[in-house]
Amino acid sequence: MLRQMPPLEAVEAFLTAARSRSFRAAATSLALSPSAFSRRIQLLERFTGRQLFERSGAAAILSTDGEHYLVNVDPAIEAILQATNSLRQVGGDGGALRMATSHSMAAEWLMPRLPKLLSETGIALELTVSRDPESLRSQAVDVALWGGPTPEKAPLADVIANLDAVPVAAPRLFDDRSPPRTPDDLAEQPLIEVRANAGLWRLWLRKAGYRGPPPEVTARYDTNQLKNEAAASGLGVALATPMVAERFLADRRLVAFTRMRLPTDQSYCLHYANKDVRLRRGVQALLSWLRTEAQASLRRYDRWYEAEVCS
Repeated sequence: MLRQMPPLEAVEAFLTAARSRSFRAAATSLALSPSAFSRRIQLLERFTGRQLFERSGAAAILSTDGEHYLVNVDPAIEAILQATNSLRQVGGDGGALRMATSHSMAAEWLMPRLPKLLSETGIALELTVSRDPESLRSQAVDVALWGGPTPEKAPLADVIANLDAVPVAAPRLFDDRSPPRTPDDLAEQPLIEVRANAGLWRLWLRKAGYRGPPPEVTARYDTNQLKNEAAASGLGVALATPMVAERFLADRRLVAFTRMRLPTDQSYCLHYANKDVRLRRGVQALLSWLRTEAQASLRRYDRWYEAEVCS
């Protein structure tokens, strides 16, 4: 059976020449030698049985047949490009996925792992720092990786990791005080938390059975990264949760002072723009990969806690 489709690299050379001032310029734009470029044009002319360019010096001048071919083939190639880009944008195999996430999750946990994600799955993530649900509703992004209260029923979200919290502080506070040793000591300590997660300290203290004077949250920060930096600088006591606090715990810039590790009733979840997005192969591959990486981080958190507090 005779081949019906012309070689796409030859068609690409034809379109590039048709839009260029010369064959040499077209060859340069495709990173080809003039002779290699000329062979592609000749291949297409043999395939079509038509002369597509007037051979007049170095200029790339379309013949009448070439002009007709350009009118017909240009929209078809553009359609192929658009279809390919569309498939890549929705996370097809080897494609890109648009993800919204928090600044701390992006900087502290996700960004360092993106080369591994690309290597192991072929998925490239285009990250947007946002916690605005409208980014999903408008389909400005395909998925979002956000922390928050663990959903009971979420048709458009899957849990990646459930979060516990342990109070931590710098080995020495800024005023040279020692960090607290028990939950009861918190009444005299500056507590810090994330502005978007106000109330997490109150929840933790209630679960810890704290009955002393209500401790005061003296500072709230816009991101977990800033909160952890503030605590590591000795400005107060924070609650360390897995993943975004990983670097601070590994470097021992934050240390634990109590055996009380308590659930926060919060989790990191992967949210989807719609049901169709959730079913895509690339998205399911991303979900599986995120869960595997999150479990590895949770195991590191377990080991840190056992070494820090329980030994």
